[in-house]
Amino acid sequence: MKFKFGTLSTLIALGSLGAGVYGLGTSSKSKPKVLLFLSTDCPIAAGYTPRINALVQKYEAEGVQFEALFPNDLETRPEIQAYMSDRHYSFPFRVDVGATEAKSLGVTTVPTAVVLAPSGKEVYRGAVDDNPDASLAKKPYLDSAITATIDGKTPTLKYTDVIGCLLMPSAPAPRVGAVNYAADIKPILEKHCISCHRPGEVAPFSLIGYTNARKWAPNIARVTYNRQMPPWKAVHGYGEFADDISLSEEQILTLQRWNEAGAPKGHLVSENLNYPPVPEWPLGKPDMILEPSRPYKLAADGADVYRNYVIHTNFKETRYVTGLDVKPGNRRVVHHVIAFVDAGTRSNQLLAAEMDGQEGYTGSGAGPGFFPDTTLGGWVPGSRPRLTPNDIAYRLKPGANIVIQVHYHKDGKPEEDLTRAGIYFDKEPPKKVLNVTWLVNPMIKIPAGDADHKEHLTFHVHRDMTAYGLTPHMHLLGKSMKADVVFPDGTRQPLVFVNDWDFNWQLFYQFKEPIKIPAGSVIEAEATYDNSADNPRNPNHPARTVTWGEQTTDEMFVIVLATTIDDAKVASK
Repeated sequence: MKFKFGTLSTLIALGSLGAGVYGLGTSSKSKPKVLLFLSTDCPIAAGYTPRINALVQKYEAEGVQFEALFPNDLETRPEIQAYMSDRHYSFPFRVDVGATEAKSLGVTTVPTAVVLAPSGKEVYRGAVDDNPDASLAKKPYLDSAITATIDGKTPTLKYTDVIGCLLMPSAPAPRVGAVNYAADIKPILEKHCISCHRPGEVAPFSLIGYTNARKWAPNIARVTYNRQMPPWKAVHGYGEFADDISLSEEQILTLQRWNEAGAPKGHLVSENLNYPPVPEWPLGKPDMILEPSRPYKLAADGADVYRNYVIHTNFKETRYVTGLDVKPGNRRVVHHVIAFVDAGTRSNQLLAAEMDGQEGYTGSGAGPGFFPDTTLGGWVPGSRPRLTPNDIAYRLKPGANIVIQVHYHKDGKPEEDLTRAGIYFDKEPPKKVLNVTWLVNPMIKIPAGDADHKEHLTFHVHRDMTAYGLTPHMHLLGKSMKADVVFPDGTRQPLVFVNDWDFNWQLFYQFKEPIKIPAGSVIEAEATYDNSADNPRNPNHPARTVTWGEQTTDEMFVIVLATTIDDAKVASK
């Protein structure tokens, strides 16, 4: 089935059982349908997982359809996909935006089950059974209701009380006829889009003003529904991060409905189209500006380029870096930038081996070609420069090189770029030094043809540390990566979950609050790879068994964790 954005059929296809509901709902003409109202953060709903799976296994073969609906606020499709996958739920789900369908059926608590007869008539609504504790449950309400409906009978009990979590819905998204630019769309674009979609920034077109927004309404609807934009890959709710620019389900549906309505303007008396320019250096004048000696010349077409520029600092003493602000020289072609530190000689060797006559050396995109001593940060569209927390800084050893890696995406004509970076130094030695803790599994082996191959990584923490953020790293076969920390008392805290890996969007996710990780903790991570011929990004034709390696045709399983060691002492200058 194909959906055409910009027609009413989109909303009908995405919400077949009621307005305000996302998903691909279907109905059966011969068998009952079971709707399960769930929530990703309700422990009682989670406890029913084995019993729900047992019912699915028992009745799906008989043609009974199961579908999950998630009606609570702040639940997103990526987050729900992770929840469904973790519980091995094989049935489809929808996001019930504003609890529209839950309210229409009288659902007030999750988990609630609703059984619909083949005619669509509700024949049962209530609990799965009579006790959230499976060992104490004696009355299989849902099981009995399904059996009776299959047999053409009316269930003995039509309603039962539910023990669970009260419904916590968001405000419903506006109706198609009610949504407009002035009241609903302009605030979304200003908060999430215009930082990049404005003159002089990286995005290829402007979204400032109603005229621009109206023109791009169909594309906005498409790329936000697919979560291509805004460029944020971490699943909402799995870890908390600064600068999270992701959209809520309500905002996505609002953009959809605005497009469906023909992008109405609303009551907009006047509009300021002259946004103030961004200061060249928002953090103030840098203590040092890093830049190549001459521009890099980029060809018109071909594969992306990862160019590494080696900056020789030649410092005689240790410096401590508190901030980095990157200025892409040519925003039409600069995709992202990362600053690495090489305290050895590896970057000099790679530079000497480059024979193309241009500044720097070309890498594979898998990294700078060596394991860096640390990173100083970077730039991606939409990111903002930040100073490190008080009394914390990166160490820059005497004589270290800073390697600025720039990812170029060609735009169809020859281009030049001279990207710069400003760095800021601490005037005194900090109390703690920011380090890079490398979490790696170099033993990965991904069989040819496997579309869902999983690898695991375990990292034992031997000293008390504090984590400030992380960057997951895989290559072109990557599908997803999830990481948690398990504390010594057995409690688990999510770190990050990227369930739609994109090699071109390798972001640094800064935690909203630093995470204390005591000695004895274990960081556990799982990565999933698609090494099948159906993976359009698979660089190997035919597919081959892939192991660890630097080239993009190889693979990696890496998490770069920015940390401080809590008991470490910093030597004075």
